Order: sequence, then structure tokens, then C-alpha cells
Amino acid sequence: MTSPTRRRTATRRRRKLNKRGKFLFGMLAVIICFTIWNAVHREDEEAEPSQEAAAVSDTGQKQADQKKNKAKKTEEQIKTVDRNPKISSYLKEIGFSGTAMIVRNGEVELNKGFGYADRKHHIKNNPATTFYIGSSQKALIATAILQLEEKGKLQTSDPVSTYLPHFPNGKNITLKNLLTHTSGINGHVEGNGAITPDDLIKNIEQQGIKRQPGMWDYKDSNYSVLAYLVAEVSGESYEQYITNHIFKPAGMTHSGFYKSYDKQPYPAVGYKLKGSRTITPYMPDLSQLYGAGDIYMSAADMYKFDKALVDGKLYSQESYEKMFTPGSSSTYGMGFYVAPGSYSNHGVMPGFNVLNSFSKSGQTVVVLLSNIQNNAKLGQVNNKIYQLLNQE
Repeated sequence: MTSPTRRRTATRRRRKLNKRGKFLFGMLAVIICFTIWNAVHREDEEAEPSQEAAAVSDTGQKQADQKKNKAKKTEEQIKTVDRNPKISSYLKEIGFSGTAMIVRNGEVELNKGFGYADRKHHIKNNPATTFYIGSSQKALIATAILQLEEKGKLQTSDPVSTYLPHFPNGKNITLKNLLTHTSGINGHVEGNGAITPDDLIKNIEQQGIKRQPGMWDYKDSNYSVLAYLVAEVSGESYEQYITNHIFKPAGMTHSGFYKSYDKQPYPAVGYKLKGSRTITPYMPDLSQLYGAGDIYMSAADMYKFDKALVDGKLYSQESYEKMFTPGSSSTYGMGFYVAPGSYSNHGVMPGFNVLNSFSKSGQTVVVLLSNIQNNAKLGQVNNKIYQLLNQE
């Protein structure tokens, strides 16, 4: 039999265990309740943001609304012109994607967008859409050099060594050789990252020369050097000079440099056809194309630039004739090719294709800015448009 003492001891143990169990159960209940309360509290915080978070959210919404209103205001100012159904139908038939600006006898025949500027967001091209214009911008750099020559800041006959003492073969290469792509330099090989103008010029110098000057050999680096000299000689940055002495006098309000491209109301996204698919090709940092591919504009602004050249708003008749005199058998003058009846330039960038052409009288202008790099041969398209214009 169990003694009374053992029974009392066992009873005390059971009581202690019961008390400990109740304590642990109570603690567990407290933890569960706290966890539930905390989860509910977090849900409340997510559902009802703090005043500070709400303020940030409101600011973001206001900025988004302002951007939409700005784009809407710009859209209201757009004037689509379509007075030539034959040309408009032709561009639709060939699947042209971009903006076409066509002028005949000083009258606008077509100023219209075709296809999508941004396929992902279903934004269509329109007359205010901006595009990278690639090598077509060389005409602007040539204009700047000719302006500076008129001001006595330089001479196109000057050797490059006058301004860049360490330039390879710089005593024999003239600014005109750079302007007409007859310098004989090897030129810069584009990299992936950003590069400063100083480092770009140093790299061009390090690459050396291929041959003595005089033979046609198209190199973007010729115009990178010229853009650098615009800044060196004028005392303004290259971007400031182009803005102040070309964009503004010509009335070009939808033009600029690559760092502000995405701030435009309608910046086109560049595409490339790969089989039946449309892809967005890789775009290098455009500091690599300083002076030779870092400018964007609308089709109407390209027309305004052409008209400013013809009307003498940007330089003299002497400079005009110098620009449009071929510098080699290639027929390239300074920024333009010279054909029997017209002047033209062409630019290709990853996702973009541009052709700018106007008659020697300046009365007919065809500007084609496309955001699909390889869907049409714009030279052939340009010729077809001239044919359609001449039929009328």
C-alpha cells in the first residue's frame, strides 16, 4: 500500500504540473492573440497608408496627370495633313511605320503618322513623334562649321593640327577632308558604355590613319571630330551651339539630344523585323555617337531645317554652294549627297531609318522618319513618292 506521505507528495506534483500546464497554455494563447492582432494591424496599415505615404502617392499621381495633360495638349496642337491620297495609300500598302512630311511647291501635301510609335502601349505615330535621325544630323554639324567659318573662327581649309596638335596626320588632313569623308582616318570603334568627348577624340587619335587624305571613306568619326571642334572654337558646348544657332533660328521645337529623348511627348520606340516578328534592337550609349547619331527630331522639324538652309536663315549663299558641292566621286558634299535634281541624306540607327530629300529649287521636300529599321528601302520609297508627285 502507498504511505500517506507518498500520496501527499504525488498530489503536490500533480498540482504543480497542472499549474505549469495552465501557465504554458496561457502564454500560448497570448502569443496566438498577438500574432493575429499584428497581422490585422499590418493589413490595416496596407489598406490605410500613413499621411507621409499618402502624400508621396498623391505627388506621383499629380506628376502622372501632368504628363498626360501635357501630352493631351500637344496632341491637340498636332495638325495631320493628308492632301495626297495616292501617296498616303502607297505608304500604308508597304507597311511604312513612322512619320512622312511631304511638301510640293511650298505647300504641305502630307504630314502624317503611320503605324505605331510604341507597340507595347499602342501609341500611334503622329506629326509630333520624334525619332533618332542617325547620320542625317551630319548636315547640322556641317552647317555649324560653315557658320563658324563665316564668323572667322576657322577655315574649312585649315589642317586639323591647328586645333588638335596630336591628331594623326593632322598637318595633311583638313577640316574639308573631315566634312567630305576623305580624311583617311581609321576612326573610333563603338563600345558599350558611356564615353566623354575628350576620351572619344583621344581614341580616334589612337586609332591612327588608314591612308593619306583624298579618297572617299565614310566614317562617323569624321563628324565626331567636327562636333568637338564646334565646341572648342565657339566657346559653347556642342549641344548648346546647335540649339542656339540652328534649332532656334530654324524654329525647330521638337528636336534635341539623346538625354532628353524620353521627355518628349511622343518619343518613338525603335524596332527591327526579324522574320515575321518585330524586336527592339540593342541601342548603344549614344555618347559613343557624339556628333554623328545623338540627335532626335520630328519630321516637321527636319523640313524646317531644310527650308532654313534654302531660305538663307542659317548661313550665306556662298556656304550653301560649298555644302552642296561634291567632295569626291561619291557625290557627298558636306552632310548631303548631291544628285542631278535633288539633295539628300540618310540615317540608320538600331530601330530607326531616315531619309531626307529636297529638290534643288527647294520647292519639293520628302522627309521619311521610320521607327522600323529594315521594313522598307527608303531610297526606293523616296523615288516612288517623287514619281507620284510628278504625275499630278
